[in-house]
Amino acid sequence: MKTALIFFRAPESEFDGQFYKDTVNVFVCGGFNIDTVDVLSDTDDIGFKRRLNEFKDTVDNLAIIGGDTVSFDLKQIIAESMETALVENENAKNFLDAVSASDGVDYPEHYALLPMDGTVIPNIHGGFQGFILDSNEFTLSVLPQGEKEIKVMCDKYLLPYLENKLGIKRKRLVLKYFGDVNLLHRTLAEAENIGVDGFSANVTEKNGDITVDVLFNDKTSSDVQGDIIRYVVSALKENVYAEFETTLGERLFDILKLKKLKLSVAESFTGGRLASAVIANSGASEFFDEGAVTYSNQSKMKRLGVNSADLLKHGAVSSVVAYQMAAGLLKNGDCDVALATTGIAGPKSDDTEKPVGLCYIAVGMRDGVHTYKFRFSGNREQITETAKNTALFLAIKKLKNL
Repeated sequence: MKTALIFFRAPESEFDGQFYKDTVNVFVCGGFNIDTVDVLSDTDDIGFKRRLNEFKDTVDNLAIIGGDTVSFDLKQIIAESMETALVENENAKNFLDAVSASDGVDYPEHYALLPMDGTVIPNIHGGFQGFILDSNEFTLSVLPQGEKEIKVMCDKYLLPYLENKLGIKRKRLVLKYFGDVNLLHRTLAEAENIGVDGFSANVTEKNGDITVDVLFNDKTSSDVQGDIIRYVVSALKENVYAEFETTLGERLFDILKLKKLKLSVAESFTGGRLASAVIANSGASEFFDEGAVTYSNQSKMKRLGVNSADLLKHGAVSSVVAYQMAAGLLKNGDCDVALATTGIAGPKSDDTEKPVGLCYIAVGMRDGVHTYKFRFSGNREQITETAKNTALFLAIKKLKNL
């Protein structure tokens, strides 16, 4: 079985190799290896027609990524090539109307146009509705450009559709992990002794946040699958923050909601990213009190009550200041949980000559505040994102242990 992907990009845009890698990984984690990847210009209708007709005769599955970004009528070209017509799909129209109402955006009506006999792939994170079209032994699918949209649409609809069509029966486990990568790989290697060739695992990491996709072979018994899962989760313990696909911000919000707690954050070098990760969740206003970006020393003193003598003695990037930032939120705010960050993201250090990547994170509740010291590596963006993810995980870990 051969599977191909077609991507589109604007020639003048920066080449995002990570996006292509992550998209391919979605299929690989679902058990579908990619044989061919094409990246076409978003204006190249002639090139697309040619490759589509070639793939119809050479591959079993073709996924087209970025159907919402091209400057030509991609759906019409597909309909003509597959000898069908475009019609308004009732299911696609219902999903389009629902997401338009939810997002407060009037998405184009043509997003609901699909080839006749096409099966809609619902998009709950955007307007463009994907679709699947079968012709004999050839399956074609079209997805939008968004990374989050692709992930959900593949995992929930496209990959199960292909498995059902091909008669594949596999169980997939997703673990969200934050911690020692060596421990993770060692644990997965040890788990192989429970069921030889019983599963394959794919590990992807982005700024400290790790997704572990475990795909069990269809011949692996449910008892062995259960033994493997229990062993892996037990060995990794509290570093597994979810046993399903989610983000750190979503998981923290879920726990706050479950325990009926309210969070406040004080950020220096993470610049509002913690707050953004939490308030991205619907209903966040009930469980999020405030987010303060106290970038300067003056704002740390005035807003959070950080002691001026401690700032002078220890510097803004210190355990003492991180502690006082979180304590200030708990003392003066309306929150149950406080999260604070201070650090040096680079590319240059501050006038204290402390190293780039040094970071202090404080997590506190009314019973006390704990501070953590880290030294992150990478460029400014990588350091900032890793610090944000680490802070979110520490808050999750604290609340899970309540």
